[in-house]
Amino acid sequence: MKLMGINNINYDIVHLDRIYWNINSLDGKKRAASVGSDGSWNDSDCTGSGIYIATHNQELKIQRRNPDFCSVFRSELITIDEGLDSLSSFSGSNEIWILTDSRSPIQHLPNWHRVRDHTEMNILNKLKSLSVSYRIHPQWIPSHVNIQGNEIADALAKAGADDASVPSAPLTYLEMFSRTTSRNKTIWLIPPEHHWYQGSRPGGCLSIGCSRRDQTTLTRFLSGHIRSLTFSDNSKCFEICPKYTAEQATPDHILACLGLSQQDLVPNPLLTLDFFRVHRLMDLI
Repeated sequence: MKLMGINNINYDIVHLDRIYWNINSLDGKKRAASVGSDGSWNDSDCTGSGIYIATHNQELKIQRRNPDFCSVFRSELITIDEGLDSLSSFSGSNEIWILTDSRSPIQHLPNWHRVRDHTEMNILNKLKSLSVSYRIHPQWIPSHVNIQGNEIADALAKAGADDASVPSAPLTYLEMFSRTTSRNKTIWLIPPEHHWYQGSRPGGCLSIGCSRRDQTTLTRFLSGHIRSLTFSDNSKCFEICPKYTAEQATPDHILACLGLSQQDLVPNPLLTLDFFRVHRLMDLI
């Protein structure tokens, strides 16, 4: 697989044996440089990148904080971009192995006609420049199998995500969308405080410390489907209130008779049940 205008880049995605992480065992022996890259995302939505570059006599470790809500995919691209930048300080190599435990960046970059992100364009331009002097091997490797270089890059990425410094890189559209979605989700997960919501939410009465019969009674009353409810010509009908013979014993009327309201019912359900018993209304409810 070739990138348009770029030579000497082998994009074969195959399983890399652990021996390749011993830099002296790479093709070209002491003439090869390996670039290990990894991205990380912690529980606080902070992201980081880690780069580990090694030759037979040199090594370089880089960790950086990325913008919050940056995807792991983009973090991997940032590490590759940063690693290619740092290769200018290494000399005496004729091959470059870009080693990553994520297939996505390797599979994405050959689709050069779909690349529009600034970081991805930087990578393509640097690969084109480096391919004149180096044989480049973007290579997938398995993760978390005690490959030294990958473990180092992974540790650097996690340290970068936990770094307290403020990232300077701008957010992409997708990162801004992800951040906004996360904030909205946090707000949506907080239940409203309205009494009518608390009274109608599923399973609300099951958390009350009373008998199952009392829980069922409260649930019926809150839903409006009390025992005395019937339907006539598609209209709701209730039994006549024993206190006011001219009124139907609807849930709202029962509360009004007792001098209560929906706001009293939700925070004090057991007290409301006692009122129902004292006024002998349990058979209606």
